[in-house]
Amino acid sequence: MKSVIEAMGAFALCATLAGCNVRYDGEDSVTHQFGSDYFGAGGMLQLTDAVEGDAFLAGGRVSTAAEVKGDLVAVGGEVAIGGSVGDDLYVAGGDVKVDAIVTGNARVAGGDVALGPATVIAGALSLTGGRIEFDGDSHGYLQASGGQVRINGTVHGDAEVRTEDLSIGPDTRIGGKLIVHGPEEPALPAGAEVLGGIEFHEMDAGAYFRDGEAREHVRTVAHGVGSFLWIVGVFLVGMLFTLVFPGYSGRAADFIGREPLKSLGLGFVVLVCMPVLVVVLLVTIVGIPLALILMPLYLLLLLLGWVTAASFIGRKGLAVLRNAQPATTGVRVLAFLVAVLALWLVGRLPYVGHWVTFIALLVGIGALVWQAGQRREAATTPGVT
Repeated sequence: MKSVIEAMGAFALCATLAGCNVRYDGEDSVTHQFGSDYFGAGGMLQLTDAVEGDAFLAGGRVSTAAEVKGDLVAVGGEVAIGGSVGDDLYVAGGDVKVDAIVTGNARVAGGDVALGPATVIAGALSLTGGRIEFDGDSHGYLQASGGQVRINGTVHGDAEVRTEDLSIGPDTRIGGKLIVHGPEEPALPAGAEVLGGIEFHEMDAGAYFRDGEAREHVRTVAHGVGSFLWIVGVFLVGMLFTLVFPGYSGRAADFIGREPLKSLGLGFVVLVCMPVLVVVLLVTIVGIPLALILMPLYLLLLLLGWVTAASFIGRKGLAVLRNAQPATTGVRVLAFLVAVLALWLVGRLPYVGHWVTFIALLVGIGALVWQAGQRREAATTPGVT
């Protein structure tokens, strides 16, 4: 996610220089409204205005204190969720705090996860983290997996916990059954209530990870979370790239269709030669500053190459389905999302999947570099605009 955040900051800077019609909520954040949906990214991002649709937020520090009537997806180093969410909540971060009212389900993952007493989840709640504290109110079931888990809130359904260290507070109220997977059965303090009783399954961390089925389950969950965050990140970056540089991004995507072999060859050259150039520059003392500039640009180019390939697929698909008829902004956004998902799914195919995604990356990089060169040539040629 670090490269995604760096990309967001780069987009914000470029948009400032170009005078694009993008709203800035701080020195290093950029936001945009797609109809009723809200997209935001940057180093520090604060959502204080109500959102009629869905909200997608990614940044170093992300906080919300307003009503989001649709889904809320937030990813960041530090994430603080307040206000209310009209549908589902998806949060991932290093340090996550939630004090919000959620009408749908909630999925929260992080290093440190804390749900405060003001939190109300109308649906089901899933928590994953190194350290988890739950003091809220879940009207559905609760699933929690972490190194340390502390429960001192209300769960109207069943609660299932997997942890090495479970602590139950005196204000705990569980309407269903408490299912515990851990090294020892938890003590129920005075005042705490578990109406369905406690079902204990002895498990130590070593035994859990030595078990083949459990180990495969962990890998599956980790892979699923990582894939979800990757898709969200690529989608957000693609949307912001298109917003900030609509002409450049569109020409690059169209160039893949016109010159696929040229895009492929140039992309391969850039992919291989640019790291070599960085190493050479690092060896020479005078080239170190330039190398430090090229390294993040190279990482950004890798991400944007994949985005450009997905954009080409989405635009091509729309042209075929609509017979080149104009499409609304919402339809174009949906086409890009479908293209991102399609590339991801193709990448999962055995034998050919990795080759297809690698070729997509190469043609995307080549198209971007070619268009950047053409734009620079046009800018330096007298009488050409």
